[in-house]
Amino acid sequence: MLVPLPYQGHITPMFQLGTILHSKGFSIIVVLTQFNSPNPSNNPEFKFQAIPDGLSHHVTSSGNFGHIIGLLNVNCETPIQECLAQMVKQQDHDDEIVCVTMMN
Repeated sequence: MLVPLPYQGHITPMFQLGTILHSKGFSIIVVLTQFNSPNPSNNPEFKFQAIPDGLSHHVTSSGNFGHIIGLLNVNCETPIQECLAQMVKQQDHDDEIVCVTMMN
């Protein structure tokens, strides 16, 4: 499970890591916010899960990256925990979540 911040400097390295892990046989789930999320069809080998980020258009258009990142850290804590808990509940015994990688 990869959880990048929604900025290209975080998404690109996470997708590179995901590609390497996928080539070694791992299934990759990318958890994304609604803000600035990439097109999932560009990485069909990954599964994508969207979580709410709680950001208004006013905040995202402000360009205040520090403020946006701070809000993402606060606003996404519970949705990420809930997403992970749901995935753990639904996982098969043969397909366990073995690693969660977050970048911020």
